[in-house]
Amino acid sequence: MQELACRRCGTTVLVRKDTFAQTSIQWCTDPGQSCAELAERRAAGASTARVAACESLRASIDDAVASGRLRWGTGE
Repeated sequence: MQELACRRCGTTVLVRKDTFAQTSIQWCTDPGQSCAELAERRAAGASTARVAACESLRASIDDAVASGRLRWGTGE
């Protein structure tokens, strides 16, 4: 897994991109407290228990893949 920071809030996660459609994310901290977007959802009364990532983190991952900063297809 590779370390990646969200470009919105800086929350660091570990990411593995095995295929175009499959992404594994491991949070290094409690996402409901470290992720600004998920904290906003939680404050509004929405559950974040089954949310794998916020939209900002997903965009950060996509950008990292597109720029070559995040390797994918290797299972690393």
